[in-house]
Amino acid sequence: MIPLLIGIPAVLAVLFQFVRNEKARGYIVYAGAGIIMLTTVVFVVRWVTAGAQTWTFYPETELIDHLMTAGDIFLMCLIIYLSVKYGKVLPIILSVVQTAVVLYTEFTAEVAEAPHMMADWLAILMCIIIAFIGGFICIYTVGYMKGYHTHHKDVKDRQPFFFSMLFLFLAAMFGLVLSQNLIWIYFFWEITSVISFLMIGYTRSDEAVNNSFCALWMNLLGGLGFAAAIAIMAQICGSLQLVHVVEIGAALPLMCLALAGMTKSAQLPFSTWLLGAMVAPTPSSALLH
Repeated sequence: MIPLLIGIPAVLAVLFQFVRNEKARGYIVYAGAGIIMLTTVVFVVRWVTAGAQTWTFYPETELIDHLMTAGDIFLMCLIIYLSVKYGKVLPIILSVVQTAVVLYTEFTAEVAEAPHMMADWLAILMCIIIAFIGGFICIYTVGYMKGYHTHHKDVKDRQPFFFSMLFLFLAAMFGLVLSQNLIWIYFFWEITSVISFLMIGYTRSDEAVNNSFCALWMNLLGGLGFAAAIAIMAQICGSLQLVHVVEIGAALPLMCLALAGMTKSAQLPFSTWLLGAMVAPTPSSALLH
């Protein structure tokens, strides 16, 4: 059911780009959020009835690995394009360096095959939070965005894009919390960074653009720490399993991952980007929190 948890919101994200009717879009949001919640409930019930033990999935994933590599390169190119467009240098440097580190590690390091995804109590709890809190945020957004553009007529109405980003964020979050392989976690991690950047810059005002790039470079700094953790674990331990990082207590990789966690969760001294995110429509801030 994991492909459904990730795939349903991802498909809906694509669908919203083709739905221009506001009422039809609202119905799709309601139905989509409900389906995501129901799918999560079924997944949780199946896991509990099976004994609530740790499940592992996908030990061999060569095709998906290649697709994620292409995705990493696409995200890097998107960041470069938008950074050049708005005259920002730091995001380009951070994105290129971390992507190069991850790709070099992926193609050169000898790493034993291991499960790429895992479901345990923590992952199950996070899936429930994503499905229900995330789903209700999407439902709330339908009415909010209608009122938002009524009161902000100077802002271009890009609701199809906004709803696409909301649901794509949910898809990435499902992938992130269920992944066990560090490169997979990194891939979904970077998607959330880019989506955060795009949603914060929704109005395209100067303030929104500046705040969105502030969020981007801080999250990319964390991504660089994540990339460093991947390279160190591959070279020292020959493993890219998150559980192995924790089990062996590898200090340097853990510090790098902690840096990534601090930037993503806007902990001091990286809290300013989340404050700046308030310039975007409220549902985006709610989802980021």
